[in-house]
Amino acid sequence: MASEATQSYLFKVIICGDYAVGKTSLVRRFSTGTFSYDYKTTLAVSFVKTEVSIEGFHIDLSIWDTAGQERFEKMRKEYYKNAKAVIFVYDLTRPESYHHIEKRWKPEVDSAVQGYTTILIGTKADLAEQRVVTTRSGEDLARRIDATYYETSALTGANVEKAFHSLAQLLLTKTLTKPKE
Repeated sequence: MASEATQSYLFKVIICGDYAVGKTSLVRRFSTGTFSYDYKTTLAVSFVKTEVSIEGFHIDLSIWDTAGQERFEKMRKEYYKNAKAVIFVYDLTRPESYHHIEKRWKPEVDSAVQGYTTILIGTKADLAEQRVVTTRSGEDLARRIDATYYETSALTGANVEKAFHSLAQLLLTKTLTKPKE
């Protein structure tokens, strides 16, 4: 008996947030399962493709890790085109990175992308003694920007896979329930 072919989907995902909030470490932890203390600044954008299997569907996430420095704003907007999802990232130990999600990052993405799926990630959850932004504040921000919220640690791997798998599930559900045009 022939098996039914697995359906495949490719989704472009943009990851945004201030400089040094842990975007690259987050992507590295998810895509390779590793963490490195050897930090290199992302210049403009880096790109990783990862595979996820959800409910028998093959999902390719094309993850675009964007540079957080303001000087790359114009270039970033070009990379945002055709994104199906955005991961907004802030550092739980740096409140300014939290505030910039609503003040800077969401408006920047909204000016270039429509109808995208969103998750919000607070990084560096392993630094509990240095934490400034509360879980409640993160959940409140997620509600305001219509996002699913996760607190992660790229160092320990806590919630990283869960966040990306949740995003893949949200994208798959949105695709499968979207009315045919």
